Amino acid sequence: MDGFWIHLDVDVLNDEIMPAVDSRTPDGLWYSELSELLEPLLISDKATGLQITILDPDLDPSGYYTKEFVKRICETINSVK
Repeated sequence: MDGFWIHLDVDVLNDEIMPAVDSRTPDGLWYSELSELLEPLLISDKATGLQITILDPDLDPSGYYTKEFVKRICETINSVK
């Protein structure tokens, strides 16, 4: 089977919008940039799955950053249906 798997480490996001990761990135991607990169991959008939890693809920005791991430990633996924 030909295709590709999408692996997303959440620590690619800008530190301002996602500090709840193991390796923070001051010049990382903003949500709009992440969506711009993911949308063509998600649309592809060759995409076989998506794995999301490195989000550390212990570093987000209020859940604020995790909830925002889930909202944004769901918006991106739903935009390509």
